[in-house]
Amino acid sequence: MLSIPFYEFPNSPILLIGALGILVAISVFFLAYQKYFNSPLNREIQLKKKNLYREKKEISERLDKIEQELKNL
Repeated sequence: MLSIPFYEFPNSPILLIGALGILVAISVFFLAYQKYFNSPLNREIQLKKKNLYREKKEISERLDKIEQELKNL
């Protein structure tokens, strides 16, 4: 009968430190990514907000003109 090989996780301190280092690096990358893209100092977010406010102003001006035209009819 064939037996299934079972491999034990090595107890080498270098491998454990390396695995811990990889976990720390991934967590730092994840946190830094979140903090950067949610930061109010992010230029992309500032530009997007500025464009949205400008677009909102233009739309409200057009709406005011349409309401004025409706009143004139």
